[in-house]
Amino acid sequence: MARKLGKYEIIERIGRGGMAEVYRAYNANLDRYEAIKVLHSFLADAPEFKTRFEKEARNIARLKHPHIVQVYDFNFDPDTGSYYMVMELIEGGTLKDRLQELAKNGEVMPLGEALRYIRESADALSYAHKQGMIHRDVKPANLMVDRDGRIVLTDFGIAKIVTGPQFTVTGGMVGTPAYMSPEQGMGEPGDERSDLYSLGVILYELLTGKPPYSADTPLALILKHVNSPIPSACENNPRLPPFVDEVINKLLAKDPAERYQNADELIADLQELEHRSLHQTQPLNDTPVPPSLPPDNLSVVVDDDDSPTIRKSNLIRQQAKQQTKKSTRSRTPLLVLIFLALLVGAAGIYVIGAQSGVFPAFGGVATDTQTPTSTQTPTLTATDTPLPPTATPTTAVPVVVTEPPTSTPSPTLTPEPQATSTNTPTPEVSPTPSVTPNITQTVAFERTATTAACVFDYAVVEQSPEDGDAGGFFTVNSPYTREITLLNTGTCTWEVNTSLTFVEGESFNAGPRIFIREPVEPAEEVTITFEGTLPPRGSLEPISGTWEMRTPGQIRFGDPLVISILVFDPGS
Repeated sequence: MARKLGKYEIIERIGRGGMAEVYRAYNANLDRYEAIKVLHSFLADAPEFKTRFEKEARNIARLKHPHIVQVYDFNFDPDTGSYYMVMELIEGGTLKDRLQELAKNGEVMPLGEALRYIRESADALSYAHKQGMIHRDVKPANLMVDRDGRIVLTDFGIAKIVTGPQFTVTGGMVGTPAYMSPEQGMGEPGDERSDLYSLGVILYELLTGKPPYSADTPLALILKHVNSPIPSACENNPRLPPFVDEVINKLLAKDPAERYQNADELIADLQELEHRSLHQTQPLNDTPVPPSLPPDNLSVVVDDDDSPTIRKSNLIRQQAKQQTKKSTRSRTPLLVLIFLALLVGAAGIYVIGAQSGVFPAFGGVATDTQTPTSTQTPTLTATDTPLPPTATPTTAVPVVVTEPPTSTPSPTLTPEPQATSTNTPTPEVSPTPSVTPNITQTVAFERTATTAACVFDYAVVEQSPEDGDAGGFFTVNSPYTREITLLNTGTCTWEVNTSLTFVEGESFNAGPRIFIREPVEPAEEVTITFEGTLPPRGSLEPISGTWEMRTPGQIRFGDPLVISILVFDPGS
């Protein structure tokens, strides 16, 4: 094609599909590189194509989300007879490229990475669905991964642009059969639950290295999505924890009414799964091999309270409760027998001691007594200090899966979650007395304190210039810089690449994320430099954009931060 497309200089072709070609282009006016998607010219022959294209292009351009590619412009090129859209250039490959790289090395994607990609994609879909936009062709080739590891969903609205009452192309249908929901395969337009079904197919493929269904023809593949049972991801990758199948089965339900009804429901479960995988002491699935430790060696601590960063998940919590109840029932008889034996022994010792004058008789002044325990550990007294998760349930810690400490090889008692915490230690059952009881307690406590009880939060200490009206007026199209000082008010360190991430509204061209390049300890301050360009329009009211703090794993924390600026147009 021509070396110029309107005001854009075409540099090279970087992608090609059945509906469009994508080029790297240079915008001399803004001195930046952009991506241009040029729709094939034959599409313009379809009735009402121009109307659909312009309408959908405007709708797409209104989407402003860190995980959705930003559309800047659209137009028609009379020289080539093609419509095109100008978009944000994502430097990086697609999720499809990443899958091919892993397959070449005989690997599957680690669980934490896969969950983050799907959660970020679901976050993008949640935002778009609330704007009334359905993607209809979610697949790895439409998910870009930039150099910072950010997932970016592309091709929003393309499916609707190229479809029309009289549009056909070689008898095909819009969408990709390998990732198409059953209802789309049967000719229905689909809704937001259809997009979530496609995400379920992608999650299955990320964790097993292959899609759930395969066939020789597109029609046969569609029929498998419609009729075939959902395969188990855990059977294809034995290192996966069983709760992964629970989420995939709900995503891939044949009946849309049995799936997640919106992306926010899915995100809640994914955050729980991410939290579990983050607190495993060993990687879950670097390669699809059997786990090194049997499942019985894992204890589960369940939190029934809402967490600031992890929302409740009925699906995950119910499964954890069932496992906990089963474990508790199996150990209850042993606990009762040991307790009775200790009680009888203590009574006998007391009688002998009372007769010899060592202990006072009944009716004397009350004295502190130690709580009986079947191990040789020193007695625990009731304090407000958090206790090890194997001794008493806690309501302040999110769902965590931990290995037993290596210094205590015997199994530990997993209590059933309670609505309230208690300061009275529960007897701990340990068939083999530990030779280093203090070390055992320390290891268990530190693991809980450092990995399970993290609270991430922040406070804004100062902004210069100040936010909103107090910051004064600034001229349209001018560069803008603001210094934002944040205080780590949480209990854990902010790791490198914690970021202030754009969510919605006006981004002021400051980029999708502003990274913190050094660790920030609790009670420590850090200053972020917010640099951008003011919009070309003025306003009597401050122009605002919403940002939020995120961990390097893209888990949100704290309240959203609204950045408001009074923009003045001297020409108006």
